Amino acid sequence: MLLKLARAATSTRLCCCVALLFGTSSATRAADPTSSQQYWLELMNRMRMNPAAELELLTNYSIPGSAFASPSSDNSDVAAALQYYGTSASLLASQWSTLVAAPALAWNGVLSNSAATYSDVMVDEDQQAHDLDGLDLNTRVENAGYGTNYLDLGETLFATSQSPFHGHAAFAIDWGDDDSNPGNGFGTGIQNPAYHRIFMMDPIFKEVGIGYQTQSLAGNTNVTGPIVVTQHFGNHYRYTGSAFVADAFLTGSVYEESVLADNFYTPGEGLGGRAVFIYDNATNALLKTGTTNSAGGYNILLDGLVNGVTYRVEVPSTGLAPQTFTINARVETYQDELGNDVSVTFYDNAYARFQVVPEPGGALLIASSALMWLAHRQRRRAVTH
Repeated sequence: MLLKLARAATSTRLCCCVALLFGTSSATRAADPTSSQQYWLELMNRMRMNPAAELELLTNYSIPGSAFASPSSDNSDVAAALQYYGTSASLLASQWSTLVAAPALAWNGVLSNSAATYSDVMVDEDQQAHDLDGLDLNTRVENAGYGTNYLDLGETLFATSQSPFHGHAAFAIDWGDDDSNPGNGFGTGIQNPAYHRIFMMDPIFKEVGIGYQTQSLAGNTNVTGPIVVTQHFGNHYRYTGSAFVADAFLTGSVYEESVLADNFYTPGEGLGGRAVFIYDNATNALLKTGTTNSAGGYNILLDGLVNGVTYRVEVPSTGLAPQTFTINARVETYQDELGNDVSVTFYDNAYARFQVVPEPGGALLIASSALMWLAHRQRRRAVTH
């Protein structure tokens, strides 16, 4: 049984905790994403897999200058926030240059349920804060059915997101008061540390649930939405009898460019009910199958698959060419209840999207593939190798 390691950092708006209950129960999965939530997931994964390109997608940064162009973002809500907080373009670009790509996140419906439940708590209390329900994050996700065989948990909140894109930008940029001069402006206009961005980019997380509120906002003065969002991050392990393993997921989406021709998933474009097949590319043995959800996303657990092998994924109903992927293995070190190091083999998630583009006058298809405010994290990791 792994033991929790206490490491905490707090500020007036940010709190991070570390905790561990290394148990043996299994997790359940529920709650497929809506098209809006799938879109938000795709935005997160776009940034994780290629952070260098994301800054110009979120803002209009005047390179090689040190300021934003005008407007500072093509999204008016993002531009307004950057102006309000006086966000430093040069500092943001400097911080952004240090970001390292991370594997994509898989959708987890149980985490989405626990996150939505907490969003409703914020609506009820009309406050944007952690632990308003009197529960810690461990209890919150376990009550939702996530099980106890997890290693790391994280939580981020935003009570006034205007849209998925606006909310994604808020977490990614982490605009706000840097607390460098309390009571006298917002400083650099970037929260310090930028935990929301840190959480989004942390490769230790494999799964996420993005939970919107389900209750009316009528009468609220602080938690006003229109999207009140909580994000719960996590990962799972299994014990093979001789080793601890955190399996990978193959995640992605199948969609048709029917709403907006922007080479990216747009709500309303997802193709649900499409069968997804995973083969050993060398032997052609069928290893895993899955089906896209109603929003066009899919998340297939790759338990038993290993690194050093090339796998092939196909969605035959689209007529698109197969794609190949590998899953990289690495070791993370945790501690047991006696303080002994325990090695957990982590297999990184893989991602593949199938983009169907109807050509004018025909049925030709092309495919493409892609190799805030408040934050709260509970972690169990001791040493990383």
